[in-house]
Amino acid sequence: MAQSVVYADLKFATAPPQSAAACPAAPSEDDSPYENLPLGPVPAEPSPGRWPRHWRVPVGLLTASLLLLLVVAVALGACYWQVTRSLRDASQEHAAEQGRLSQEVSARERSLEQTRLELSWARAELQRAWQEGNSSRLELGSLEAELRRVTDILGKTEKEMQEVQGKLNSSESTVSSLRACVNTGTTILQTAGYQQA
Repeated sequence: MAQSVVYADLKFATAPPQSAAACPAAPSEDDSPYENLPLGPVPAEPSPGRWPRHWRVPVGLLTASLLLLLVVAVALGACYWQVTRSLRDASQEHAAEQGRLSQEVSARERSLEQTRLELSWARAELQRAWQEGNSSRLELGSLEAELRRVTDILGKTEKEMQEVQGKLNSSESTVSSLRACVNTGTTILQTAGYQQA
């Protein structure tokens, strides 16, 4: 497939000398589709490095504003970096503190559970001791009643023993008297027997 190439004929106009008056646009001799504009007097443009006097103040303000914006941006960036860093540090400290508090809470929960178990055991032990105390109190009451009964019996027995002792003493004195009498009677009889002999 053949490619077609289009060539354009470009003509450049040169600036007329300063003394010549600018001529109005005229069609080119070749009736070119491109219109050549005449170059009239070119307005004086500042040299590259120098600004016109009326632009110096706005450009200076623009430059100062840009510098101020740059300083503000740098300051905001530094503040953002510091705030981000302090937030990260605070977050790390918070996480560490939360971990420590979580461990402390866990340890206290274990201690509390141990205390609950010990309290439950102590309550059961106290209940058992209270029941033993009640049964011991009841047993002590029955033993005291038994002791009173035995004391009463012992008191009666002591009275009876004293009565028996009194009777025994009186019986012994009677027996002693009788012995004395018997001995006396025997002596009398023996004396009487000697006399008969």
